[in-house]
Amino acid sequence: MTAANTSSENKPEKSGYDLEYLLSLDPDDIGSLKESQLSETPPVELAHLIDRLDLEHRRELLRMVSDEVATEIIAEMDVEASAEVFENMQEPRAAKLLEELDPDDATDLVAELEDQKREDLLNKMEPESAQEIKELLEYDPDSAGGAMTPDVCSIRDFFTADEAIQAIRDQASELETIYYVYVVDAEEKLLGVVSMKDLLLSSPETKVTKLMETQMLGMLEPDTDKEQAANMMAEYNLIALPVVDSNSKLLGIVTHDDVIDIIQAEATEDIQKLVGAGADETIHHSVGYSLKKRHFWLQVNLFTVALAAGVVWFFEEQIATLTFLAVFMPIIAATGGNTGAQTLAVVIRSLALEDVHDTDKFKIYLNELFKGIINGLGVGLIGAGLAYALERDAMTSLVVFVAMVLTMGISGFSGAFIPLFLKRIGLDPAQSSSIFLTTITDITGFFIFLSLGSWLLL
Repeated sequence: MTAANTSSENKPEKSGYDLEYLLSLDPDDIGSLKESQLSETPPVELAHLIDRLDLEHRRELLRMVSDEVATEIIAEMDVEASAEVFENMQEPRAAKLLEELDPDDATDLVAELEDQKREDLLNKMEPESAQEIKELLEYDPDSAGGAMTPDVCSIRDFFTADEAIQAIRDQASELETIYYVYVVDAEEKLLGVVSMKDLLLSSPETKVTKLMETQMLGMLEPDTDKEQAANMMAEYNLIALPVVDSNSKLLGIVTHDDVIDIIQAEATEDIQKLVGAGADETIHHSVGYSLKKRHFWLQVNLFTVALAAGVVWFFEEQIATLTFLAVFMPIIAATGGNTGAQTLAVVIRSLALEDVHDTDKFKIYLNELFKGIINGLGVGLIGAGLAYALERDAMTSLVVFVAMVLTMGISGFSGAFIPLFLKRIGLDPAQSSSIFLTTITDITGFFIFLSLGSWLLL
């Protein structure tokens, strides 16, 4: 029995469908859903469902809803999934849906299409909408220009408060949102910003130039990195940032909902790239896609682990003589690795927030070295006590203690040095830093521990 044939008591009582119910459906039962209930279901929940379906079932679901609902669903979908749908959708409807999307969302989608399909759809769109998308496509997708929407609420500098309010009413239906009202001159040069509150509370004849704030924070150039734009919005507690060109012409705004997506995407990339997974990989990607993203770094990891194994092989005779060395090697490696990982996480997060400057680096290295050593003193005492309990030998305890202190100190230093070094040479500091860190901590930890054991105990 398929999920669609289960008793009605398992279905929600609300007018729309419940997400858990939708996800429990067999894809072949999509056709049994009712359009009236689909239209009452939050678009974001339908997007969660459609992202998990194959192409044909995605198209089937989108055919069951109105263009308005389809547009809202597409805006919430993964852009690669929506582009795949548009590649196979009838062009008249695809062009119409693109026109209904917010310009920044439409641009992200169009950028994923094959060149010929992109050109065909743009030719079928209204010229004004197509031109907006073409202009946005000129910007780097990772820049403020690539993240902005050109739909901005702007008023002329000679308006009175009453005229400004009427102008806002005239623009409202065409705008994605109205957060701030920007004041521009005849050449669209940004002069200032005025709040709705000030417009509503001032007398109708008051000039907007008397109400506007000319000292604006968070102005962006179109080539500003979008992650920097997100950090700026958080720093200044704004909900939209204006994007201007070199002549201060207002080009668009980056809105808070886009910034949330940027922050989420960047955080996800950093976490996944730390361990060599694909930056944009999800748990629902195919085996082939995941292999392509992960396999190279697993090969790199094999090579780096082999280096650590080489250190162990070098001390093969000593380990055979003093078997306790083999017992404590994983402990030394684990404590060192965890120390470095803690530092690595903090440093990469600080880099993402642009909280690290060139003058800070030496201090950071020194601080993390000392943090590792001090933590090593505490952990090393416990490790030494465990070694004494097992071996009843003070010199053995000393070897474990010193090895832990030195290894954790070096691991703390390495956790700071690796990402900062990668950034300095122009590489992504998150890209597989943990693989390189593990190698360094294993090699140094094994070498220090086995060398001390050989020197002091043999």
